[in-house]
Amino acid sequence: MKKIYKIFCKFETIIACAGFFAIIAMTFGNAVLRLFNKPIIASDDICTLLFAWVSFLGADIAMRSNRLVSMNLATMNLPIKIQKVLSLIVYGIMFAILCLFVVKGYQLAKMNWARFFNTLTISYGWATLSLPVCSILMLITLSIKIYITVRNFNDNSFTIDMHDPDNEGKEKKA
Repeated sequence: MKKIYKIFCKFETIIACAGFFAIIAMTFGNAVLRLFNKPIIASDDICTLLFAWVSFLGADIAMRSNRLVSMNLATMNLPIKIQKVLSLIVYGIMFAILCLFVVKGYQLAKMNWARFFNTLTISYGWATLSLPVCSILMLITLSIKIYITVRNFNDNSFTIDMHDPDNEGKEKKA
């Protein structure tokens, strides 16, 4: 299971990076082509679609590698067990919000399914579907973080760092 998850993580990163570079290339290319009065008409809609997916996939990647905004300054001088309890409380709040995003995001995608992009013949629902799908991916990442934190709750040398899925979050403090 760990190997499948590691492969999935790499695949997710490759897709997010490819989408990000496609947005950059398309935006720059379109800007250059506008100079010659030959813009790519669908460029803005394609970039909107890609941006929705890339931003939410990036949020999952950032969560997995502990790159989301946090309040370490407020908790770093607290005892390790209190830090872990506070982390679990924050994880619980995040879990509830992500569950809400899944439900409401699905409703939003369903509502937008009949709406189309201005220049594309695909549904705008594909862009809004990024919220519930990527929220599910973030719930998986968060569940792993919760499991690892609870499993290592009594280990005072344990800190959470899931940048390497093989490492299972174990990193000894220096």
